[in-house]
Amino acid sequence: MIIVNVKIKPKANCKQDFINAFNNVAELVKQEDGCLEYELHQKLTSDSELFLFERWESKPALDKHLNAEHMIEYIAQVKDLLEVKNELNIYEAEKLN
Repeated sequence: MIIVNVKIKPKANCKQDFINAFNNVAELVKQEDGCLEYELHQKLTSDSELFLFERWESKPALDKHLNAEHMIEYIAQVKDLLEVKNELNIYEAEKLN
């Protein structure tokens, strides 16, 4: 399994626009083969930080997702809404229970 954790910091006046764009693409992503989880979270100690948590069955499934047309369009749509470049961490993991 592949786990992806992305720290996202939208510009102050663009947070809701970012969330709206995310919600629009999330429905498509959740239907992709290999997507186990794709959820956006608000950091409780910072109003300006969001976290995207993803789980994928495999690296090929993640790679296919990253190259999907709707993701290319989404990234182009939100890049100017961000204050800084996203921090991305990808882990290969195995569920223990």
